[in-house]
Amino acid sequence: MGFPTTSDSAAFNRAPFHSPALDSATFGVQPSIPIVDARPLDVVMLGTDPLTASVPHWLAEGLRGECIVHHMAGIEELREREGELDELAVITLTVDKHGLAAHHPVYEFITEPGHEDIRVVLLTTEREVSGLSTLADSNRLDLLAYLPDVPRLPFTRDIRTQLRRYRKNTRVKAGGRRERATVDERFALNLDASDLEIVHRIVELADELLGYQPRVHHPPNTRLTTEGERVEEITLALSGQVALEMRSDVGAVTMHRSTTGRLIGMLALTSGRNAFFTSRTTTNVVAVQLTFEQMNYIWSHSSEIPSLVAALFVRSFDRRLRRSEDIQIEQVELTAELERERANLAQALSNLEAARAELMSQARFASLGELAAGVAHELNNPMAAIERIGDHLYDDVHALARTAKDQKWARRVLAAMDGAHGAASLTTREERQVRRELEKALGDRAAAQRLVLAGIHDPAFATEIKRSRGIDVETVELAASIGTGLRNISTATHRVTELVASLRSYARPDGDPITDVDVHVGLDDTLRLVSHRLLNVKVERDFHTIPHITGNPGQLSQVWTNLITNAAEAMADQPDARIRITTGVDGPNVIVAIADNGPGIAPEIQKNMFEPRFTTKGGQVRFGMGIGLSVVRNMVSRHGGTVRVDTGPGSTTFTVSLPIAGPPAATPGTAASPGAAADDPTAIHRPDHIPLRPTHTTEQEES
Repeated sequence: MGFPTTSDSAAFNRAPFHSPALDSATFGVQPSIPIVDARPLDVVMLGTDPLTASVPHWLAEGLRGECIVHHMAGIEELREREGELDELAVITLTVDKHGLAAHHPVYEFITEPGHEDIRVVLLTTEREVSGLSTLADSNRLDLLAYLPDVPRLPFTRDIRTQLRRYRKNTRVKAGGRRERATVDERFALNLDASDLEIVHRIVELADELLGYQPRVHHPPNTRLTTEGERVEEITLALSGQVALEMRSDVGAVTMHRSTTGRLIGMLALTSGRNAFFTSRTTTNVVAVQLTFEQMNYIWSHSSEIPSLVAALFVRSFDRRLRRSEDIQIEQVELTAELERERANLAQALSNLEAARAELMSQARFASLGELAAGVAHELNNPMAAIERIGDHLYDDVHALARTAKDQKWARRVLAAMDGAHGAASLTTREERQVRRELEKALGDRAAAQRLVLAGIHDPAFATEIKRSRGIDVETVELAASIGTGLRNISTATHRVTELVASLRSYARPDGDPITDVDVHVGLDDTLRLVSHRLLNVKVERDFHTIPHITGNPGQLSQVWTNLITNAAEAMADQPDARIRITTGVDGPNVIVAIADNGPGIAPEIQKNMFEPRFTTKGGQVRFGMGIGLSVVRNMVSRHGGTVRVDTGPGSTTFTVSLPIAGPPAATPGTAASPGAAADDPTAIHRPDHIPLRPTHTTEQEES
């Protein structure tokens, strides 16, 4: 139902209270004027209870000519009849103590396009109400009234205010000019006057009530109040600046300057305390001083003084509060920045500790390298002497045999010795074949077995022994044992010599000159050095033809050692452990791929495995090189190469790519540059990448 209205009373356009100061032309306050806006507006009151139903009639009378008041049951009816309205400006809803439910349809209604400026008024039937947080959060709780005791004239004035705000907001959105606030739209302490104008007005009133008050001129650095001392007077600063200070362990600290205000000492008098600050002039100040008794007198004899003093107080506290909030925000931001810096410093400290440990590890390996080089040198000379002694013994035995009177006997003895000395290792199948051939030649199974064990594999020589009367099987066995012994000496010394050579290559310091490197030789040396770690691992060598590269052999040997031992440790308890080493050429680079059929690398390890000092061997007894993948990456980077990882369940492949030409700007005979690292030397790939596979016959060996 609608209620057409006409203008009722000019009293509705007046604020309930006006201070003379607010109407003074001195402060430029605008008088209360009607807003010229002829748009027809609608007010809809929602609710079916008797209290709500009684309001529209008298509200329409009070707002006659300004709007049409409608009474509807709820949002559903409002949606149905919204097309009948001219322009919906205000809706009211009646609620009990529980307020609005979380899914009340009004929330959706007021957020729909075209409803953003509708004013929302809640009429509560209870003195205490809750459930209004959603409206408050969205800044849509525009007016709240207690319905059982709602006064007609004030409520009518409040609805008129909501209509006026709706008109202003929609006019501004439509591109119109915002109107200045009228008296009844302005808060009582929101004066159109500066602090200086207000304090001058207070002094004028004091002059009228107390007689002319002398204007005191204070030079800079004059104390008006002293912290901790009793305050009995109020200073009204008519010009100039005053700072407020507080004592501290580091001296006087300025707390306020631009936020000081014009009433000095008023706060201390109000609270009956001693001065909280020391007030000190910072410029020439003209002031009027009043005792608190004088202030009490003009306060009680002028209706303007309370509102003027209150306005100054509110402004001063507002400025101080805003400054305090700004300082609090700055403090929070500085605390956060300090926390970030602390975290950065902690990370830097951690990195320094890691670098220190890395340097200590490198120093340890350098010392170990020097020690290994010394041991290798000391071993090399005795082994060379043993090898020469073996050669001399072989020559001496030959010379001794040639002095024998029976040269046929000597020839056969030397033939037995030489046959055993040069005999190759036989498989079980080959040994059975040779034994059958010797048995056929000798006609004696036991003698044939003895000759096989002695290293005699030639059936023709066995036939010669059978026909000869000057030599028997026992003599042949003795001669063959000498050849076998000399062969064992040669084999052992050669093996030790190879190990020493590998150790010397491995133990070369980082500062060794860059030279031509045979990658295959380095890999073979590494396999010999770590053979004790590969006892239960099948090693497959798929070596393609590759050129020599320019690099540091010692560093590359460390790279191969670390990758091979890591692969072996990953398969420590695996019965079918297998490592495949593949080499090849890819454009200007030599490729070395070391693959294993282990369990793969867990994702949580992949992201950290190239970090310095990262290890997965905590709590385990391991005897690896311990240099870590970070050092592997650094060594490969120094050569201008990259390391790629392809990993997944049942397969992990480390692929090292090294430029054939060597590190950038490096030539044979120069030291490797630690700074010649690739931008991104490492990358982790998922097993959808196809690892390098052999293209020809594979050479296999059981290590």
